[in-house]
Amino acid sequence: MNKILKAAAAAMVVILLSGCVPHTELNEKAIVLAIGIDYEDEVFKACFQYYNPSGTGSKTLVDNSQPNVLTSRGEGENVYGALEDASFRCGRELMLGVTQLIIIGEEAAKHSVDQVMNFTKSYFQSHPDMLVAVSEGNACEYMQVKFTEGTVSTQKLKFMLQNAEKNGIVSLPSALDLFIALQTELRSACLPRLRLIQGEGDQKYDASEDGKNIEICGGVLIKDGRAVERTDIEVMSGLEMLCCKTETGTVTLDFNGEKVSIGLVDIKTKLFPHFENGFLVFDVKVSSKGRYLIEPHNSYLEDNNEEMNRLCGEELINRMTRAIEETMSKHGADPCILEKTVRHYDNKLWIEIKDDFEKILQNCKFNFETDIDIDKLILTK
Repeated sequence: MNKILKAAAAAMVVILLSGCVPHTELNEKAIVLAIGIDYEDEVFKACFQYYNPSGTGSKTLVDNSQPNVLTSRGEGENVYGALEDASFRCGRELMLGVTQLIIIGEEAAKHSVDQVMNFTKSYFQSHPDMLVAVSEGNACEYMQVKFTEGTVSTQKLKFMLQNAEKNGIVSLPSALDLFIALQTELRSACLPRLRLIQGEGDQKYDASEDGKNIEICGGVLIKDGRAVERTDIEVMSGLEMLCCKTETGTVTLDFNGEKVSIGLVDIKTKLFPHFENGFLVFDVKVSSKGRYLIEPHNSYLEDNNEEMNRLCGEELINRMTRAIEETMSKHGADPCILEKTVRHYDNKLWIEIKDDFEKILQNCKFNFETDIDIDKLILTK
């Protein structure tokens, strides 16, 4: 009997206490999907897209008569303060657990990427897989673009960036990747750069409600935690390959007056550092298989497959060489975190060169070796 009474008393306590536990309904929260951050007149400005509960609940998954995302803006002396101000203005508590994307305005990136990203440490909910990109112009303008594709507007941008990375076009760091990069000796990274475009006349883009669209137009090089220069798509592609972050890509070659496109798969890059004649040297070995994406008009490629393998390898070397010249040689930046490679293979060597690593990296040398195997069976009729 005593056991029954004790169990009943415990159940009663749970019931009574459950009514005192504070809670917030989801429709009272700002479930943030994407954040844009700018820096103007020594003030941080934040704008976030958040999920609109009114956009669901109809006969379909999404009620097209209602916008699926809303936006709110705020200002502050730091990003945390700007987000809190935006939260106050929309009247909802911030929820960052499902945030998919952070867009940093170019001026904010030039000021300090460190200060921009610090807010994610303050919110324990922040997801380390949030993607990070830099915008031409104000990032807050990008938050106003309401794409009609996807369940929510942010999915369009997320999928576009992920697809570009998968195809070896840009390196796409997450918030966690960026944090790691900013802890290295040279605090370097290369973030994808976005551009806002508007259709004119009859050539309007139909990806958003107002005809606006967003494209990937290159990258932004980060050095010492700040943006130092823009890079183009070719440099981004070269870095992606040199950093061993892509397994696929596309190469177009001019062979005997014909443009030949080759799809690369199973790309593998290996770097071996050593010190030679006073210079830091990296032996770079790149291997890949390939397929002709479109059957050429002539069948001469069947007899010249080895030559195509060689030309394809040269194109990859050209991309990586240009990426090295535009980032490491020119700025002494380390977007591929070669510091980690040196540490891994020869920590004693790293200790010796650590204090002069920037200067050594600017003058380091690369020896390239490629092994490309294009499958010519696709040409057989």
